[in-house]
Amino acid sequence: MNKAVDIICGSRSCLFLTSAGMSAESGIPTFRDKEGYWRNFPAYKNLNLEAVELANPRSFKTRPAHAWAFYEWRRRNARENKPHEGYSVINSLIDNHFENSFIHTTNTDGFHMISGTSADHVYEIHGSIWRLQCMAGLGCSYTYEENDDVPLCGLDCESMTASNLPVCPKCGGLLRPNVLMFGDFDYVEHAYQYNNFRDFLERAGIPDVTLLIGSSGSVPTNDYLALRLQASGSRIITINPDESSLKVCKPDVFIQTGAKEALAAIADGLGIKYH
Repeated sequence: MNKAVDIICGSRSCLFLTSAGMSAESGIPTFRDKEGYWRNFPAYKNLNLEAVELANPRSFKTRPAHAWAFYEWRRRNARENKPHEGYSVINSLIDNHFENSFIHTTNTDGFHMISGTSADHVYEIHGSIWRLQCMAGLGCSYTYEENDDVPLCGLDCESMTASNLPVCPKCGGLLRPNVLMFGDFDYVEHAYQYNNFRDFLERAGIPDVTLLIGSSGSVPTNDYLALRLQASGSRIITINPDESSLKVCKPDVFIQTGAKEALAAIADGLGIKYH
């Protein structure tokens, strides 16, 4: 931990790479554990519907009631929970320590901005459950819009089917979450967030330090980005209780604990207030 604190203390720029393990401590399921997934959704087990099938635009065409139920459940779950104090630590580091910093997250729960992070500092590379887009993608003028309504549609938790599904106000077709799904060719990129991320890289260059937080390696988007940055000179600090998370990127410092505990310890070591 002392080495991580020393690296961060001497760094002027930082990229936070956050993944499912970051929000898992706030009650957001990761869906990596198949048995845990079946326990949450016994109706899907009876239908033999796995998460990768529901998180797929094809399901919104062939079984929209089941596909939307999966995301409606996730919206309700996210609303019932709240970001842990590790999010506040990141916000404090952005506001009070680094000259240039940014968050690149694969999480779709919106917890960074819910925790108070400025929208200018976040790139949700896999989208957000709090945005809707038309099934037609860029073929419709609706593109995407923010929507934090809970409930958004009806939900029968026993059968895990949704009703009163959201409809596109432009073309009358079905709306879907603005989330990058498996086999997705109609996902609409959030241009504002993407451009902010590019601006950060142009402004900061290769960040002095990169914090890789909560990535399992099963969805290695952030792991490979960390690997590329490390090859260009960025110091990598990995925060993860699971040692198998090191299979893609071998960090300069490995903190084998959860994000909440590790980030709080880093803040304490730096003498930064975050409550």
